[in-house]
Amino acid sequence: MSFLGRFLVEQGAVSEAQLEDGLRFQRENNRRIGEVAVERGVLSAEQVLAIRDRQREDSRLFGDIAVGERRMSRRTLDELLFFQKVQHVYLGEALLLLGHLDRGRYRELLGRYAVLREAGRVELRYLQEYFAENRVAEIFFTALSRAMARLAGLAPQPAGVGEAFAWPAGQETAVVSGTVLGCRDLAVAIGLDAGLAAKLAEASVDVFDTTLRYFGDMLRDAGLRLAEARLDRPGRFEYPSRQCLFVRGITPYGDAAVVFRMGEAGA
Repeated sequence: MSFLGRFLVEQGAVSEAQLEDGLRFQRENNRRIGEVAVERGVLSAEQVLAIRDRQREDSRLFGDIAVGERRMSRRTLDELLFFQKVQHVYLGEALLLLGHLDRGRYRELLGRYAVLREAGRVELRYLQEYFAENRVAEIFFTALSRAMARLAGLAPQPAGVGEAFAWPAGQETAVVSGTVLGCRDLAVAIGLDAGLAAKLAEASVDVFDTTLRYFGDMLRDAGLRLAEARLDRPGRFEYPSRQCLFVRGITPYGDAAVVFRMGEAGA
């Protein structure tokens, strides 16, 4: 799922077919960490396949398994992640390269702050920072989804991306906060409907703690770093809606509500 892609379709900047073409271009040109390891002679193709088979039973990321099994050092993994990031093609870039999105139109979309403010939606500068480059919010939602799947076999489906909502009564809530890239403050509020919280509580591991751990690991694998991370329950999250991104995750047991906000450190 691409939050930026859905936004561009909703704004009429690209069609569904063009979005799928851009996502295909990314899949074909963005290499997985195992492929980078083989290319640079760190792992053999057979070793990569063995680690991928291990991931069917092991929830750790590819690089963590490789380091844990002493197939590479942490320093070597960091070098591979650097090369992977340098060569990464982002969705906006893919659509531009394919000719599906005009550069002037793209810049216009990324600069129309007032329109989104009036609609009560996230400012476009956050879309640029979150999704076109750092993908922080998308990574967090993926971390939450992965934690829920690991603990309860649930796969929340995103809905209402960007649509502001009020927290329903009876939700179990938590707030994750920290600093990304050493200079940008991050705050993420999570709310779980009572039925969903009860289902997740059947597991012996806390879903909020698990999400934060996955989030930190996945940020690192994306070439980012979460510093000074903390988890507060229930926590306080008080920011103007125009500065935030709202996402719902739908499950058979109830919804997971997530609100993201990222700003300059100390702001």
